Amino acid sequence: MTEGILAIAGAVALVAVAASIARYHAIAVIAVLVGGGVIVLGLYHDDVRQSPTGSSDTVRMGLHGSPVAWSTLYINGAAGSQPESALNVTTLSIMGRIDGDGEIKLDEAYFVCDLDGTRLNAQIGRGGVRYKIHDAGSLPPGALFFIVSDSLGPTDAGLSPGEFLKTWATISFVARYNGTTQKIEFDRQTVELALPKPAKP
Repeated sequence: MTEGILAIAGAVALVAVAASIARYHAIAVIAVLVGGGVIVLGLYHDDVRQSPTGSSDTVRMGLHGSPVAWSTLYINGAAGSQPESALNVTTLSIMGRIDGDGEIKLDEAYFVCDLDGTRLNAQIGRGGVRYKIHDAGSLPPGALFFIVSDSLGPTDAGLSPGEFLKTWATISFVARYNGTTQKIEFDRQTVELALPKPAKP
């Protein structure tokens, strides 16, 4: 890509020089502007292609990492429950995207409470369907999916925000695949910002 851009820029530069010599100053200025634009565009393209966070689509979605890119933490509330428990925490989730060139087979994915080591197993969701991690099969390049934890709390109502923060104030997400382990840590500020918020009237 870089070689092609430099070739185009070189050709445009020759046009600019020739136009300047022939006293076509307006053409020379336009050629210089076009050449500069081509170089900037090429460098931007190469930066995105070589970025450790992956493709431009992945970066635009706010995902980070490679060959699997991950989002920030999502904390899901008890939607549709009674008003007094609507803000309770029921599950944790994180979005992923295969950002490498090959397929990825998840061997394991779970959330861990950093305070006491409690492990919360998870499933993988694609196309509105959830699968056990080992039953999900291989994920092709570009695949978008969610990892959703088992339910929190002794009942389907989940945990109140206060109860949740007593033990889950800092959280790690762990994924193992293709002989690789990825671990993403979320501090207390990130966790608090992700808590369910009251619905706007």
